[in-house]
Amino acid sequence: MALSKISTSYSPSQTLKTNLYSKPCVPLQGYDARRSGVSFEPHRKLRITCSVAPNQVQAPVAPVVPSDTTSSRDCYGVFCTTYDLKADEKTKSWKSLIKIAVSGAAGMISNHLLFKLASGEVFGPDQPIALQLLGSERSLQALEGVAMELEDSLYPLLREVSIGINPYEVFQDCEWALLIGAKPRGPGMERADLLDINGQIFAEQGKALNAVASRNVKVIVVGNPCNTNALICLKNAPNIPAKNFHALTRLDENRAKCQLALKAGVFYDKVSNMTIWGNHSTTQVPDFLNAKINGIPVIEVIKDTKWLETEFTERVQKRGGVLIQKWGRSSAASTAVSIVDAIRSLVTPTPEGDWFSSGVYTNGNPYGIAEDIVFSMPCCSKGDGDYELAKDVIIDDFLRARIKKSEDELLAEKRCVAHLTGEGNAYCDLPEDTMLPGEQ
Repeated sequence: MALSKISTSYSPSQTLKTNLYSKPCVPLQGYDARRSGVSFEPHRKLRITCSVAPNQVQAPVAPVVPSDTTSSRDCYGVFCTTYDLKADEKTKSWKSLIKIAVSGAAGMISNHLLFKLASGEVFGPDQPIALQLLGSERSLQALEGVAMELEDSLYPLLREVSIGINPYEVFQDCEWALLIGAKPRGPGMERADLLDINGQIFAEQGKALNAVASRNVKVIVVGNPCNTNALICLKNAPNIPAKNFHALTRLDENRAKCQLALKAGVFYDKVSNMTIWGNHSTTQVPDFLNAKINGIPVIEVIKDTKWLETEFTERVQKRGGVLIQKWGRSSAASTAVSIVDAIRSLVTPTPEGDWFSSGVYTNGNPYGIAEDIVFSMPCCSKGDGDYELAKDVIIDDFLRARIKKSEDELLAEKRCVAHLTGEGNAYCDLPEDTMLPGEQ
């Protein structure tokens, strides 16, 4: 569905549903895509199992849709209205609907993100979208409330909203999957425990994407620990290119740009070529060596080398913790903004000579980083949703040593979730607790 607006001359061919559980909507006439949503069953639970013992390896497979998953799909509220549009009413600006799946859709981050998506801020003012929202049994009523707010916001580009608790239904045909939902780290929880618990979730979601999503779906993993969760997800989705998976490190990049701008006394849009290397943890490496201010290397603008090597890095790494102390909760709005930035960097051509940060699969990288992990690196895009790794990047001994520490940590995390990636028995030898404050 692709008109940028619906004129008052259109007459609905079906009245709004009064009950979310009523029969499916009638397909649109004259459309390439059908107007439908995702059904859900309140009694159905996500198939998330407990951790397996080290000698009980669970290898990922290319799954099929579970036999108990029905194909019926219901839409939500006003989005169940169908319109009898004639072919000659299509305009030259007609665009195909983009289907976007969001997990953790009833959470605080999504509460900011969904309205940015629906407004046209992300994919453009003439691009209609469908939102396919994944929650849990516990968040189901809240998810209905989210859908109601989206109804009441009257976004003309938001043509479909569907909600559910089964990823095999919610991820159906999605072209973008924004995986936000994850279990927060509780008091006394070891990082290895969080890796395993959330890894189970992302293994299941990877299998669901592999079974029902578009073959070229772009996946952005936000739920922490996001790098290794992205690796687990892609390993369980062998039919989707590994290159299509991203771990969100854009908020770290934005924070680094902010600190450099403050130090140099310029506005943040003057900062370019900012890279976050490595893991989304306190081993992450904000790269001041390659960053520029007004096109001039940062090290030529900011002469305080000690500040760059110590305080700058620590401020970026600990920014989330300081925010929690001030605000009483972890960042949500700025995380949503960084997800928007990450998507727009993939659907908008990268300015000549610049790049952006994203946690991506390392196979074939030119920087000497170990393969088969998800590692934040500098990327460039032509605006087609794909990316290439940036060239002409300088890596000196100081930067190399810091990158190596983050690389070692990610390799240790990979060993810790081997039972979820099909690579043997899990063995956790994490060197230290480097979890970011926002994950506590």
